[in-house]
Amino acid sequence: MTEDRPAINPALGLDLKPERTLKKEMTTVSVVIPAHNEAATIGEVVEEALEGLDGLGVPRDVLVSASGCTDDTAQIAESAGARVVESPPGKGAAVMAGLKATDGEIVCLVDGDIRYYGDPPLVPLLVEPILNGIADAVVSDLYWRPLYPQLWLCGFFAPLAGSLFPELLPKVGSTPWSGQRAARRHLWPDSLPEGFTMDLALLLHWNEHALRMRPVLADDWVNPQRPKPDLMRQELDLLVTRAVERGRITPDAAGRLGSWFETTHGLMAAYDPDRDDPQEFETRLLDASLAALRPYVHVAG
Repeated sequence: MTEDRPAINPALGLDLKPERTLKKEMTTVSVVIPAHNEAATIGEVVEEALEGLDGLGVPRDVLVSASGCTDDTAQIAESAGARVVESPPGKGAAVMAGLKATDGEIVCLVDGDIRYYGDPPLVPLLVEPILNGIADAVVSDLYWRPLYPQLWLCGFFAPLAGSLFPELLPKVGSTPWSGQRAARRHLWPDSLPEGFTMDLALLLHWNEHALRMRPVLADDWVNPQRPKPDLMRQELDLLVTRAVERGRITPDAAGRLGSWFETTHGLMAAYDPDRDDPQEFETRLLDASLAALRPYVHVAG
């Protein structure tokens, strides 16, 4: 009976205020652009980043981290108005080099190959929620999405991360793989994986250390599609290792998740653009991947 249940305080521990308590602040912002052979787009990305900082009314600090480049990326970036540092190959290595070479209180990441068509540009879109005090870390929720990342979302990330780290999903929106993100400097880790798993590693770090990580709705965009066939397996290892470390699953359950991965990978590979409606396929994929996952995930405790 309801009268036998303990009462739940509707305030949930919040110190409710009768007026707005958040205040906009002006602070320093550094834009870090990791780039590997992005001569075709880097000038445009740098110019838009500078325009975005001007719109925010903060000093210009745009740095391109040229990651193992063999083309004119560095020279074009400098001509467009950016500072440039050379870094070893790998996105994570490029981001860490950029972090070490900047000192802005807020750090904004923008990929060197993205063309963004929205107004305002990406930098103020990502940074303003932090300046306004409503977020301390953000990741862009991109309006247009090619199918491959959607397959990754519905077949891999949402089922697995939703099972192991359910609190993470509402914080990262529908495109958690996006490289367009920003956070206060103290939230950036001292190290990141050298390669592309750094995007997921950063989300997991912010999940633990950012009080208010939030998705930010973005506009239309395009960038080159460069499939990374080994990345998803590496991300599986990262998620599972972190879940075991945090006591979310038992080690024996972790050892069995490789079988689920092979199953869900096969489900994703079954997509046929001449036969399947993308939205219907994504729905079926999510349901099938979740069903395949249930026998493997035994929560610790």
